[in-house]
Amino acid sequence: MTGALAGAAALAALLELDDVHIAQIMVSRPIVLGPLLGLCLGQPAAGLALGAAYELLGLNDLPMGERMPLNGSVAAAAAILLSAGDRALAPELAFPAGLAAGWTHRRLESALRQRRRNLCGSAEKRVLRGDAPGLGGLAARALAGQAAATFAFFLAVLLAGGPLLSWFWAHAPRAVERGLGFSWAMAPWLGLGVLLHALRAVSWRG
Repeated sequence: MTGALAGAAALAALLELDDVHIAQIMVSRPIVLGPLLGLCLGQPAAGLALGAAYELLGLNDLPMGERMPLNGSVAAAAAILLSAGDRALAPELAFPAGLAAGWTHRRLESALRQRRRNLCGSAEKRVLRGDAPGLGGLAARALAGQAAATFAFFLAVLLAGGPLLSWFWAHAPRAVERGLGFSWAMAPWLGLGVLLHALRAVSWRG
């Protein structure tokens, strides 16, 4: 793994915090994060294509209560990281690999949320003792933990998933290659269908 890939993974982990944790200025959206990472890795076209595909497909996949949807930021970043470097994957394979990464990250996110709940309990205990809650320090710990865990997740995707998927692609039957190629070709059209559905729902509510 090159330093550029590791740096891009670190950048993606930091930008992922914008999703729900800090700022929320939309830089974590796949349509923004994808081209940005692609540009950093010399793959602007692939970054734009993958980012746009995840953005469109995730328009109606919203968090409701305790439900966590696919993490589009992680999916886009993982796919773009896998499509760059010495073992670059073809977009038709990187795309489903990114989806798998986005879904897998939800389990990690569940564990991180539980850890943050424990931090809230620590602040409550401090207040009950008459001490300052130390919210700034607790928030910094929570954010650092989130970014570090996501960065480690990206490294695992690159170091373990990348070689495994490269081997799979080299030995996959032609039917599998054609099927994944067809799925990738259909992704923009499926995304446009989701977009039209979302716009129709908004027009009905209006």
